[in-house]
Amino acid sequence: MAPPTGPRAGTARAPPRGPRATGGGGGGIQKRRANARTDRDGDVSMDAPAGGSGRGGSASGGRGRGSKDARGGRGAVNSRTSSRVVQNLQNYVSGGPVGKTQSNMATLKILGMSNSKATGNRDGGLRSLLTFLERKASKDKAVTIGKSILDGDYVWITVRKDDAPEILRLNGFTYAGAPLTITETTERMPRPEDKISKAAEETKQKLTAVLAARYNPELKLLDLSSLGTDPILSSMGTFDSKDRAEKAFKVLVVIASQQYKTAAEKREGIQAISLASNGLNDVMQVFTLASSLPDIKRLDLSSNNLDSLSKIAKWQHRFQYLEELHLTGNPITTQPDFVAELIKWFPSLQNINGQIVRSQQEVAEALKGMHPTPLPQFPSNLRDGEANVASIFVQVFFPMFDTDRGRLAAEFYDDDSWFSIQAIANSGRNLPWKTYLKYSRNVHKLGEKNPATVQRLFTGGNLIADMWKALPSTRHPSMENPGAWLIDCHTFPNLADPTGHGFATGLLITVNGQFEESDTTENLYGKRTFTRTFILGPSKPSNPPPVHPYRVISDQLTLHDWTPAETPAVQAPVANQVPQVPVANAVPPAGPVILDDATKNQLIQEVMTRTGMTAEYSKLCLSGTANWNFELALKSFEEQRANLPPTAFINAV
Repeated sequence: MAPPTGPRAGTARAPPRGPRATGGGGGGIQKRRANARTDRDGDVSMDAPAGGSGRGGSASGGRGRGSKDARGGRGAVNSRTSSRVVQNLQNYVSGGPVGKTQSNMATLKILGMSNSKATGNRDGGLRSLLTFLERKASKDKAVTIGKSILDGDYVWITVRKDDAPEILRLNGFTYAGAPLTITETTERMPRPEDKISKAAEETKQKLTAVLAARYNPELKLLDLSSLGTDPILSSMGTFDSKDRAEKAFKVLVVIASQQYKTAAEKREGIQAISLASNGLNDVMQVFTLASSLPDIKRLDLSSNNLDSLSKIAKWQHRFQYLEELHLTGNPITTQPDFVAELIKWFPSLQNINGQIVRSQQEVAEALKGMHPTPLPQFPSNLRDGEANVASIFVQVFFPMFDTDRGRLAAEFYDDDSWFSIQAIANSGRNLPWKTYLKYSRNVHKLGEKNPATVQRLFTGGNLIADMWKALPSTRHPSMENPGAWLIDCHTFPNLADPTGHGFATGLLITVNGQFEESDTTENLYGKRTFTRTFILGPSKPSNPPPVHPYRVISDQLTLHDWTPAETPAVQAPVANQVPQVPVANAVPPAGPVILDDATKNQLIQEVMTRTGMTAEYSKLCLSGTANWNFELALKSFEEQRANLPPTAFINAV
């Protein structure tokens, strides 16, 4: 067993905790009956009806103790107990673990119970106080208290915000002979794990004294050898059993680790550990050392009972900086291969039992092997078949997202398209994420049971377009800069065919990159890295026919790091307008772009759709100074639009 950490360590029976404790003479329900008698003698049940034995009373309106016949002797108080349990379960289901503060809950502090007659109860009077508060507050409606804890002179409780005024009006009421002071607070409610008993504090002080006496600051050595002979540990009964001794060691190591604020301070402060002469036959008995002090350089395990490598194997690859290991006096040293194996397990190990077993150069090579070279980043890979659907799509999509989001949604999204944002706000600065967080569907942050995970999945082109309007303006880099993009595309089988006949094959496109951003509402400008994942599938049959033969079925935008900029990066996009950039400033890529006929035809169709020009003029626009660059072709068209003859447009033909 571990050293005692609280009053329960020295007793065979712990008092029940919380309103749900059951069984025996100290059960929760029976305790409530005992508190009720104390209440009638004092001030708890000041509104109880006179007459009778006091066990009955009116059961109407949910107040009073109720009749024995109606409730099997438990009455309305037990009904409230069940109500509180049900309420706690509802809070858990609706908002996550009970330990998390609920947004619709208020926290109240109550002072005065420590001066009441109820302090002699086994729970300090907490349970009878909760009954008193619920009964007194439940005049027009039932009031149920959520969590509660006794912390020093204060009782902390949580109630629904709309019930808080009913509890607060009891401020000044007398409970069991003592006046109560009730206030609402925004402080964090104490948790049971925050409390440490007097006995536990004394135990910690004793163990800290043991560590202080065994620490050598000059050698930076923590000497935990021969623990069985330590007078303080022996007086605490640490070695009364094997289980207790092992737990005591864990506590010692944890306390030693907690003496340092940072990992660097701990690494510098404790560089050597001695576990000699402890009768160890397996390092599992002291395994905690590897997790609490993983960076030690010297370890002494001599004069123990380690008889095989399997008894040390659990520490394999654990101590990466261990340079010196002593195992003399252990049966394992008679095995011929133990040195070779230990060298494999600990990459920095140079000295075993005082003998140099490896050079520093060999150690460097071993450490290098522990950290292999990262996988190289491969260029974009678009496996989208002969039609080059993915290539055309990304070239059209991102310029339109920057300049005309409404039209983009109308062309590529239908009533069944999905869009969601996931904001990975790791920087700790919430302001740059403010606009996105209210739409973010980060399930890890929200929790799977949060209704927002459904509400923030935007469905339908119109709703998606409206949502896009609320996002900051963006400008993505040109597709002519391949180093700014990483795009992957694979076929996506077994999509539902929109015609209703069997299945269709779509495309899964993943785009990684960054964009410039201007958030005028928050006056924030900067750059974001992003990942955007699309699933494309065949368009639905419609009249008139869809603009494109494919549609966006799913679109997930994940936002990562944000880097501030001093000046605005981009201006807000204007609907149905393309960037007005002079053609002279647009630099075409060096050398001709080699595209197959299928890709060129796709680009011609896109230009025809966007400009309304004929196929012939669309081809001229692409093959001229634009050099088959879609963005430059649109800019060129906008510049030359006024000079084009009527025959250049389809409607004029």
